[in-house]
Amino acid sequence: MKTFITFCFFLLYLSFWSYGQLAVVTPAEFEKNEGVLLVWDYSQSRDSITANITRIAQQAGKVWIIYYPGTAPVDTAQIRSYLYSRGVSPSNLYFIPGWTETLWIRDFGPLFGYGYLGTGLERFIYDAGYAAYNRPKDDSIPRQISRVWEIPFSPLSLEVEGGNLIFDGLARGFGSKRIWEQNPGLNPDEIREMLMEKFNLTDFMFLDNLNNSGGGIWKHVDMYMKVIDYETILVSSYPDYLPDYGVIEATVELLESTNTFFGKPYKVIRIPAPPKADGSWSTTQNDEMRTYTNSLIINNTVIVPSYNLPEWDNNAKAIYTAAMPGYTVEMVDSRMLTILGGAVHCITREVPAQHFSRIIHEKVAGAIDYTESVNIHCQATSDTLVQTMWLYYRKSGEEQFTKTAVQLTCPTHYGTIPNIQPTDTIDYYLELITYNDSITYPLSAPEGYFTFWFNSVGQNEVSIRANRLTIFPNPSDGNFRIKSEAQPDLESIISITDVSGRLVYTCGITGYADEICTGLDRGTYIMSVKTETVTHQFVFIVQ
Repeated sequence: MKTFITFCFFLLYLSFWSYGQLAVVTPAEFEKNEGVLLVWDYSQSRDSITANITRIAQQAGKVWIIYYPGTAPVDTAQIRSYLYSRGVSPSNLYFIPGWTETLWIRDFGPLFGYGYLGTGLERFIYDAGYAAYNRPKDDSIPRQISRVWEIPFSPLSLEVEGGNLIFDGLARGFGSKRIWEQNPGLNPDEIREMLMEKFNLTDFMFLDNLNNSGGGIWKHVDMYMKVIDYETILVSSYPDYLPDYGVIEATVELLESTNTFFGKPYKVIRIPAPPKADGSWSTTQNDEMRTYTNSLIINNTVIVPSYNLPEWDNNAKAIYTAAMPGYTVEMVDSRMLTILGGAVHCITREVPAQHFSRIIHEKVAGAIDYTESVNIHCQATSDTLVQTMWLYYRKSGEEQFTKTAVQLTCPTHYGTIPNIQPTDTIDYYLELITYNDSITYPLSAPEGYFTFWFNSVGQNEVSIRANRLTIFPNPSDGNFRIKSEAQPDLESIISITDVSGRLVYTCGITGYADEICTGLDRGTYIMSVKTETVTHQFVFIVQ
């Protein structure tokens, strides 16, 4: 089965382009990437950070390191030797000669997109203005990459750093109001219209600056928010006594009231921002800003900053693990970066896949109304012919996924999960195969997948999964109780693992009346409460 769907199912709006007319597609970071760009900083205090990011990222894609070309043979040998001594493999490792001055490639590096240049969609580079810092070599990196890779290039005609541009992949971009300050010759509406036109967006949201939480003058949104899929955003949380607390809570309220491409509000997941080494948080602009949202997603892997604060770091890792099932979540010590105003995201720049493919899908997740069969709707877009598309699903008690064809109808595709029982829990994911490439959604599949179950059925039938369990208190001292909205005498097995996956506690119980005493040390854990038909999972914190 094959069909040409690039223009049937995804309207590509035309924007002015120096080469002619360009249909722009702006990829999100969580979509498929070929790899990641870094800059070799020639700094003993930060080389180890670059090495650690390289070691992790090369398991998920290519890693290109930009190095000074002046003494290329010597420099390349020395860099390779250093990397290999720290566990980096020669595979998926590449070097690009380029003149730079700093390692902040997120801000001055190329802004990649896909454009229709007359022969189909292909990658191109936007170059945003970076003139305010008197670093002309850094400012020239997009043009240098364009020449080395022979990728079409065009100026963005706006002064903005890459760390202040976040995209959800389908409809919207985000940045702080500092962009207004950087472009005083334009009013906010003009800046918004330019960003929407250049990146083919239906909206661009300017969020209030965090002026008293550290991080320096840049006030970038990637220091406190992270878009992890088309519908979900991680946002930092701060103690309520800090001066920017009201600003970030108002931002969360705004995001939760803003609709995604699918017409429903974004889901916001909070992730506590850690304190500085002395236990305090910044209250001024030019202080250190520690963050877990300044992470990198590279295909099925997430690289998250850490700060040698086990309780905080483990909690952040657990939140990522729960929010992005099946993804490999690794942490890299970033203390030498936050003192300079950045973290992992700031020194990396993802390179989107050579061939554009996308599965547009609104997740079916959580409790839904019961039906005997469920259609999973989606849309596929690609730079070439689609060969086929598959839906993989499994029901309660099944280990293997069943594979069924997705019907490539226009304008919406669908695959069907049949013969469902009211007490079933369903896991599923999607796969798109083109003549150039293949992708899954989520990218972590089959280890990662979406899960749904059913609300009440009829007058008297109740899905066991719909009897929501809660554990309290959480956080706790290691002792807790379980509350169920129904069936309080259900037999369950409780299993608790640490963030490395090691089983640290297990017991069997009948009913939820008694307190459960684990004796666990302080830390963050993953708790599973398994009944005969379903498993509930919680992040469990012991203080």
